[in-house]
Amino acid sequence: MRIDANLSALDAIALSQQVTANDIANVNTDEFKSSDVRLETGPEGEGVQVSEIRQDSSPGPVTHYPDLQVEASGGDGAVQEVVEGSNTDYVRETVNMIRDENAYAANVRAIRSQVELIGNFIDEVA
Repeated sequence: MRIDANLSALDAIALSQQVTANDIANVNTDEFKSSDVRLETGPEGEGVQVSEIRQDSSPGPVTHYPDLQVEASGGDGAVQEVVEGSNTDYVRETVNMIRDENAYAANVRAIRSQVELIGNFIDEVA
């Protein structure tokens, strides 16, 4: 395996972590839709690259704001304000972060091993 294959994997994993961080940062944003990064094998069957960033269109939980009242059209009185909350799933996001952390560490170890191997080879040749 070439070092550039590991570097492409590190780039893809870093993007996945950014998307996860954005999802968690917006967990309290009404009507926020979380996203998920889809990875695929890189060119020539080596490395990893991002195939797409897919937005989850499933509805979030309904949030009631009992202190907010809006006037109903037609003069029927006040109606309680209801808003869709964020559909971010903490459990899924935590699993994604653990997966990304382990994949990142594995690729860093692979790069270190390759660099050490190249260094040993150079020492032997010299």
